[in-house]
Amino acid sequence: MIPTEELLRKAVLTVISDTPDFGGAAQAPLSIEQVTQFIELMQAEQVMLKEARTVTSSASKWQESIIDFGVRIARPGTESTRLSSGDRVIPSTGLVEISTVLIRGEVPVSDETFEDNVARAGLANTLERMIADQFGFDIEDLFVNGDTASADTYLAQIDGWLKQAKNDTGNNAFDASSYAQDYQEIFKQLLIRMPKRFLRGLKASGRYYVPVTLEQKYRDLLATRGTALGDFMLTQGGDLAYQGILIKGAPSFDSGIVAGTPDTCSVLLTWPQNLYAGYHRAMKFETYRDPREGVTSFVITARVDAEVAVVKATTLAYSVNVEP
Repeated sequence: MIPTEELLRKAVLTVISDTPDFGGAAQAPLSIEQVTQFIELMQAEQVMLKEARTVTSSASKWQESIIDFGVRIARPGTESTRLSSGDRVIPSTGLVEISTVLIRGEVPVSDETFEDNVARAGLANTLERMIADQFGFDIEDLFVNGDTASADTYLAQIDGWLKQAKNDTGNNAFDASSYAQDYQEIFKQLLIRMPKRFLRGLKASGRYYVPVTLEQKYRDLLATRGTALGDFMLTQGGDLAYQGILIKGAPSFDSGIVAGTPDTCSVLLTWPQNLYAGYHRAMKFETYRDPREGVTSFVITARVDAEVAVVKATTLAYSVNVEP
């Protein structure tokens, strides 16, 4: 993995110096190579973005092809005879449509902040790294919790991964309020509801995505057991799993916790590569100093979208109790 500092140097060319300039744009939009590096930088500290399938395009709206076999393709064979037309299986094909929306962040920093800070130009590097990390978290928040019916105008831009999984017309999504805090049973129900054809490989690469709050509560529940596992969870931590499938706590899921009596959340079971993170390549990370205000603004602009490739390959529990 490329170190964060190296990614920052490749993605952003800082021009802030000890001598203020006369205003205007301090750097050009990112090149395609810099966009790739900057996306990696944004993803570096996020839980889901770095595991999801990253797709990019020079268009603001495009389609990604998917292909799958949903049925058996093997048949009894006869020597020197091809299979009959009824025994030949054509793969199922489909398209994932990525339609990006515009997001922008602006961070103004006064000249005095740079002048008074001992790091001076080094402060710009720190700010760029922090802005990239926060912008990456904000994108993951949108991808996870996006809901066009939300009162939050930022989250209302798209339907995110959870909303798309919840909208499934089958029984893949279910209300888990009746299970209280029996998280093991909830994990079990998510696995039971996963269509059998998608069970292959779940232990190798599947994920239970949960809020960090739920992950901590589940660890505490395991720690109360008078077993070696309980002692390990209490003293060592380590990866959590249910039936061999990793349980990953994602802070972006905590952002989606619904306050109430009790507080509730969602838990998602799927493959990370079934979650598409789409980025338009015309991404910008610019600095602009306005001498009239004595402020240098760090401005980041992107167009993004989130899609679930195969909704049937997800199961979702909602209204899960995470009351303290």
